[in-house]
Amino acid sequence: MVVDNRHETSRPQPRRPASQDRGLEPMARVDYEQMAASYDRGRGMPLAALEGWRAALAAYLPAASGRPVLDLGAGTGLFAAAIATWFDAHVVAVEPSAAMRRRAQQVRPHPRVTYLGGRAERLPLGDGCCGGAWLSTVIHHLGDLAGCARELRRVLGPGGPVLIRGSFPGRHAGISLFRFFPGAGRIADTFPTVEATVAAFATAGFAFERLQPVPQVSAPSLRAAVERVRQRADSTLRPLPDEEFAQGLAALERAAAAETTPTPVVDHLDLLVLR
Repeated sequence: MVVDNRHETSRPQPRRPASQDRGLEPMARVDYEQMAASYDRGRGMPLAALEGWRAALAAYLPAASGRPVLDLGAGTGLFAAAIATWFDAHVVAVEPSAAMRRRAQQVRPHPRVTYLGGRAERLPLGDGCCGGAWLSTVIHHLGDLAGCARELRRVLGPGGPVLIRGSFPGRHAGISLFRFFPGAGRIADTFPTVEATVAAFATAGFAFERLQPVPQVSAPSLRAAVERVRQRADSTLRPLPDEEFAQGLAALERAAAAETTPTPVVDHLDLLVLR
C-alpha cells in the first residue's frame, strides 16, 4: 500500500452548504464530530448479526491481487474490522471525521486495519494500491459522486470491484426503521438512485455488475431496537423535527411493549457491485 500524505486530512474540513457537502438538498449536515461517542450505540452490531454481509462479500473478497481493501467512509470501523477478520485481509479505512477515527481506534483496533483521514474526492492513497473498495451507507454524504468514482478508479488496481452498501430510493421495503419513521423514509428517497449511482461511476469507466438485497440482524429484539434508535445515530433520523422523531419513537416503544417473545429485527439493505 502506498499512502499519499499530501491528501491526508487530519481535521474536519470547513463546512460547505449541505447540498454541496452531501449532495442532498433536504438534509442538514450531520456533525459526526459530536455524534462519534453515541454512534456505536446506535449503529454498532456484532459480527454474527452481519453474517449475511460476510456471505455476500465472499464472492469479491479478499482481492485476488492481495492488495488491501479500501473502506471509504469507515466511521467507527465496524466493517473495516469485520472485513479484516472475515477475509484475513488488510484494510485501509479512510474517514474524514477525526472524532470517528479516534473512536474506531479505541473500540476496534485491528492489526490489519489502518485508519486514515481523507475525503472521497481526494484520497490519501497512491495509484493502483487497493484491490477493492467498500462504501457502506456513505454515497448520500458525497457532494461529488463522479469525483469519488474517478478517485476510486485511480487507487484501485485492474479489475478491483466497488462494493456499495446502502438504501436506494424505491427499495426501502426491507427496512424496518421506516415503518415507524415514514419521514426518514422520505429523506432516504432523496439519496442517489441505483441508476444515478451507476451513471456517475460509468463516467470513470466502472460498469454495473450486480444488485442484491442482503439481510442483517439490526437488533436482537424490538426492545433492543428502541435503545438503538434513541441514539438518533441514523442520518435519516437527525433531520426530523423533534416532535416527529418523538412520535416515531413512541410507536416503536408500543410495538416493543407488545412483543411477548423477543424476535430479531432483520433488515435488508442493498449491495451494488461495480467493476
